[in-house]
Amino acid sequence: MEIKAHRGLSGSRLYWVGLGCLGLTVAAFAGSFSLGNSLDPQGAVVVLVVGLVISVVASITAAILAIAGLVAFPLLRGRFIMLLVLSLLFSPLLWLGLMAVAL
Repeated sequence: MEIKAHRGLSGSRLYWVGLGCLGLTVAAFAGSFSLGNSLDPQGAVVVLVVGLVISVVASITAAILAIAGLVAFPLLRGRFIMLLVLSLLFSPLLWLGLMAVAL
C-alpha cells in the first residue's frame, strides 16, 4: 500500500483564494442591488439580504485569509497586506455604515 504525503497550502494559492473571495464579495454586493431592483418588493428584499449576507461572509473570509497569510508567509507580506486592505475597503459593512452615517 502506498501512502502519499499531503502537501500543504502554499502562499500563492492562499493569496488566490483570498482574491477569489474578494471577487465574490464584489459580485454578490453588486448583484444583490442590481437583481433586487428587477423583482417585486418581497423578492427584491430576499435577493438583497441574501446577496449582502454572502458578500459579508466572503469579505470577512478574505480578511481572515489575509491575516493568516501575513503570519504564515512573511516573504509574501506585500501581497497579503494588499489583500487585507482590499478586503476592508470592499467590505459591505463599511459601505453600509458609511451610507447610514452620511444619509
